[in-house]
Amino acid sequence: MVRTKVLMVMVLAAGLAVGCGSLPRVHWPWARPPPVAPTPVDELSFAAGASAAIPQFWQGNTLVLDMTAVPANGTAVATPTYARGWPMRIAVRTYPGRFGALEVRGAQRALLPLTTEGAGTVTLPIPPEVYAPGTRELTFSWGAPIAPAVIFPQAPAPAP
Repeated sequence: MVRTKVLMVMVLAAGLAVGCGSLPRVHWPWARPPPVAPTPVDELSFAAGASAAIPQFWQGNTLVLDMTAVPANGTAVATPTYARGWPMRIAVRTYPGRFGALEVRGAQRALLPLTTEGAGTVTLPIPPEVYAPGTRELTFSWGAPIAPAVIFPQAPAPAP
């Protein structure tokens, strides 16, 4: 009788051991590795200066310029590194309230206001008209809120 119980326990243990291999693996939330950091690229070259080191990476088909670690105010000039020209889409990532506004000058001028509310990072897309084909360089300026361009109304025509 003892032999039968021992034999049954052994068969049961063997069955459980074989069955456990086919069960899905349990993933604990604290055991997952952190998300992989994006791979840095060099699509744009920045001119030497105080704020020249702006990391860049691809997020889908958008080149993201990571300005989370730049000083509170500064300027950087970017040119395409490769002969193929500007990427299809360019965006800037930063923290809310990091600086007042971001001005981008190329074929056109774009003034991107930065919100002061929220947590995490904010991604600001740059309008494609700013870096149209034929644009030689983009100038990024950031810091205190930048005044919008002044547009003077046309003077009325003189009376005959």
